[in-house]
Amino acid sequence: MKPVIVGAAIAIISAAVGGFVSRPSMMNGMSAPRTINVSGNANRKLVPDEAHLRVNLNSMKLKMAEAKGDHDEKLKKLLAITKAEGVEERKVRTESSSVQPIYEYVAPQPTAIMPNPQPKREFRGYRVQTLLDVTVVDTSKVGALMEKITEAGFEQGANTEWGNLLDLQYQVSEPEKKRDELLAEAIASARTKAERMAEASGSKVVGVRQISEGNVRNYMEPPPLPVMAMARGAAMDMAAESAPVAPPSGEQNLQANVSVIFELK
Repeated sequence: MKPVIVGAAIAIISAAVGGFVSRPSMMNGMSAPRTINVSGNANRKLVPDEAHLRVNLNSMKLKMAEAKGDHDEKLKKLLAITKAEGVEERKVRTESSSVQPIYEYVAPQPTAIMPNPQPKREFRGYRVQTLLDVTVVDTSKVGALMEKITEAGFEQGANTEWGNLLDLQYQVSEPEKKRDELLAEAIASARTKAERMAEASGSKVVGVRQISEGNVRNYMEPPPLPVMAMARGAAMDMAAESAPVAPPSGEQNLQANVSVIFELK
């Protein structure tokens, strides 16, 4: 049995070697193309040029019709505020809208018969909620708009345990366009690097065989900055004495990288 196994192994090795030698490039006397694999990087520091105010409108009443009516009045008031501040109607976008019955588990008073009663679910009313995204293209108006929204009384009759009244986020407009521009810069950087390396080795870049996109760092915005009307108190009264001020947007960094295989001669 052993001689047969050894012979089979030799036959398999011979077949594998024969297959490697018979590749067309080797049979025709052609060598594999010469290539160089380099990475390219691009970096930009950008100042966000638009703001997003996410407004949480919600009303909670015992009857659904009352909750819906109160919610709709708040929505009309918000749209009137944004219009007065020069925000186009198309820049106010609904992210979500819902109507939910609200229940609460309440523990009954213990008695001699039931010293440890089980909590009972009790109906508390209906919550009607809409989350809106308001895009402000003129960031100089953010402070005034935030002040108008926080002073509008939207927290009245609301379930204040359900999210912030107002969140602020900054971002760069036309992000896809800026992303594509940065990737093009990264490819140009890779080509420059490849040409220098090729020249140093006595070669020349003659074409591109493959491009792989790396990660483009998310530059949209830092975590939202919550602004809650329920907690304004004396701080809002002090702010009213001066011009409205919005948190600064700061500077954000955008990075992109690519991997490119160039052909040489």
